[in-house]
Amino acid sequence: VGYEALLRWEHPTRGAVSPADFIPIAEECGMIEAIGEWVLRTACTEAANWPADVRVAVNVSAIQFANPALPAIITSALAASGIAPHRLELEITESVFVNDDASSNQMFKTLKGIGVRLALDDFGTGYSSLGYLRKAPFDKIKIDQSFVRGAIQDGNRNAAIIKAIVSLANTLGMETTAEGVEQQDEIELISDLGCSHIQGFVYGRPARAEDVRAQLAMSSGSATAVGHRFSRASRATVLRSARVEMNGTSGEVRIRNLSATGVMIDGIDLPERAIGADVRIELVDNELFPATIRWVSDGRAGLEFARHFDMERLSQGPSRLARRVS
Repeated sequence: VGYEALLRWEHPTRGAVSPADFIPIAEECGMIEAIGEWVLRTACTEAANWPADVRVAVNVSAIQFANPALPAIITSALAASGIAPHRLELEITESVFVNDDASSNQMFKTLKGIGVRLALDDFGTGYSSLGYLRKAPFDKIKIDQSFVRGAIQDGNRNAAIIKAIVSLANTLGMETTAEGVEQQDEIELISDLGCSHIQGFVYGRPARAEDVRAQLAMSSGSATAVGHRFSRASRATVLRSARVEMNGTSGEVRIRNLSATGVMIDGIDLPERAIGADVRIELVDNELFPATIRWVSDGRAGLEFARHFDMERLSQGPSRLARRVS
């Protein structure tokens, strides 16, 4: 559906500098408006190379939002890039409502008049006042990732909070995006809760512009889940050898990390075509557990168990597995 433009700084001597470090300084010293305009124009120019149905989202700070020249800057960026206004989505945090006055209302009205989309970013982490949702013409509410984390776990209240936010957004005619989705099993949960969009590492980590163009050129621009299939269970670091059977042959590997749902092994060189193959691995003495190869990389592989492994067995019995836990 779209991409969010992220600002990254690779310093020649300091290396990677986090936005959490340089954005507050840019706001304090008055550079944020110049930086923000550059990001806006660069993002629009890049989006002009994408299919016409793919949007680009750009963050707008409270300082930029308070600038009366913002609509003119946006109009200029759209005209220079040639993209349609509805393909630009401005992400605005709740901090813009600190000084909620007539000028804010006029800014919202002007921006909607241009035709751009407005998204309320990081909903639930700021002032979270429902009053301004009656007036601000947002197209989307972005549910902060702090509510997504752990939502899949039994007894966690985050799922109920997400469902309530979705219900509110639907009533107001707004879309919802769940931020920070990392596990594939979270996709089904978020969908079942009614969210219209998902954003997060489950569909890939932040990438440079040229990589985005390559992704859009493949598979008709379809997003493919690449994150872990299941939410990570508690795991133990285990250093021991184990027997693995595959295609009628057996061999020795080393177990590194073990959880109830899978295990990481090394000392095995498998081609990528091995992904999806069924194997059996000796987790405890003389007991082979069925599993499926889910990834291979540099002599290592990740196996997903056909059934959950009882982690309590790590501390039970005289098996060599229990004796070699580190």
